[in-house]
Amino acid sequence: MLLTSSIAAALAIAQVGKQGNSHAGWLPICGQVPRYCDKLVVSLVAGFVAALVYLLLLVYTLRAALHPVFAIKP
Repeated sequence: MLLTSSIAAALAIAQVGKQGNSHAGWLPICGQVPRYCDKLVVSLVAGFVAALVYLLLLVYTLRAALHPVFAIKP
């Protein structure tokens, strides 16, 4: 839950950094600081990869808990 909310917050800030916010008077920053958007994309990709790895670990753990390999049969 915390991982997905942090990715969503980073994505929202990336959107503001790329397009700005006319209501708040914020200008787009990607044209002024070119490496900002590159680093932001890398961090978002890393966040999505981390979420995918977390999901795979969760599925593996659930499978191992529900179907133990060394189950003692009565």
